Amino acid sequence: MQVSVLIPTKDEPYINTLIKELHKSLNPWSHEIIVIDKSHTVPEIQDAKLVIQESDGLGNAVLEGLEHAHGNIIVLMDGDGSHRPVDVPKLLEKIGEYDIVIGSRFISGGKTEDKTHRRIISWFFRMIANCILNLDVTDPMSGFSAVKRSVYESLNLRPLGYKINMEIMFKGKKKGYKVHEVPIIFLGRQAGKSKVGISWAGLAEGFRIIRYVFELKLGLR
Repeated sequence: MQVSVLIPTKDEPYINTLIKELHKSLNPWSHEIIVIDKSHTVPEIQDAKLVIQESDGLGNAVLEGLEHAHGNIIVLMDGDGSHRPVDVPKLLEKIGEYDIVIGSRFISGGKTEDKTHRRIISWFFRMIANCILNLDVTDPMSGFSAVKRSVYESLNLRPLGYKINMEIMFKGKKKGYKVHEVPIIFLGRQAGKSKVGISWAGLAEGFRIIRYVFELKLGLR
């Protein structure tokens, strides 16, 4: 198994600490770490490959990173430390049996440190996604996943924003790929400022998610 970890970033001060912890957690596996960056200033990345993102959006960052990846298993995670490196092995332990493995905050054993208002917002959008797309998962908005490269290569992905895992699950299930969830602990951001919150930008992102869900359902993506 060759593992490629893709981490889209934009002005993330925690990234080098995250990379160090990832190498420790992934020590039993042959692996590489690829940072796809859209920062205002090019960061100094240590012990990982840096790809300067040319497109816009986290979903497109993943597709750009995939072009530089050599692994047959693709791990996607956040660059702010909210996804724990110690949870990556849980995903990899199931990827032989399943095609798409999602880290879930909401199944037994999972936990989130999100504040109450963010949990309510998350619940609302999770219900919309599951009801309309029939995903039958507890955390369709998860940004933490391990997916076989062959799945990526078989799907026509046109991500909007940062919910690419939702698109992978929806289109993947149509092709018969097996999806599984494992519990993770979702931490608060470890450094820097959040780019999402209760604001006009946050409301705009909410409308984009709803649009994305309906476009997927109607086959417009």
